[in-house]
Amino acid sequence: MTLLRRLLCTLFLALPLATAAAEPAATPAADPAARKEALRLLEVMDMENQLSSALDVMMDMQLQEKPELERYRSVMEDFFAKHMSYEALRDPLVEIYAQEFTAQEMRAASDFYSTPTGKTFLAKMPRMMQLGGELGQRQVMENMGELVAAIQAEDARLAEEAGESGANDKSK
Repeated sequence: MTLLRRLLCTLFLALPLATAAAEPAATPAADPAARKEALRLLEVMDMENQLSSALDVMMDMQLQEKPELERYRSVMEDFFAKHMSYEALRDPLVEIYAQEFTAQEMRAASDFYSTPTGKTFLAKMPRMMQLGGELGQRQVMENMGELVAAIQAEDARLAEEAGESGANDKSK
């Protein structure tokens, strides 16, 4: 049971980063103007520091959850620097933004993030991610029993279903 809980918690914590890192599915190439605005938006958002801070928060949360991994911190940091850094993700992120937003929408977002209020939002984003991650982790842990019970019930249902279809196959 503990292994299942740890696996699910790790999955829920890692999912947002995995999703952000995923390249878009086979979709038409983004408009060059949208790509240009996407790159500008990522720069205005200081995405390099945002990603770095997000990875630090994720690393700290993982190591808090699993202190036995502390001895591998430098290995994990090197891995994330190679595969999850802004340099590694910039082009796929530009494509994602350019696919999801128009050039005009990104121009407006860049204008906002260039204001003092926008800069305040960006400065507080790592802390907000940390608090959101902690909230999500608490929610999952507080309700893990419900998820485990539902998984066990589904296992029982599937086993019963498999048993019934196996019995039906034998009677033929």
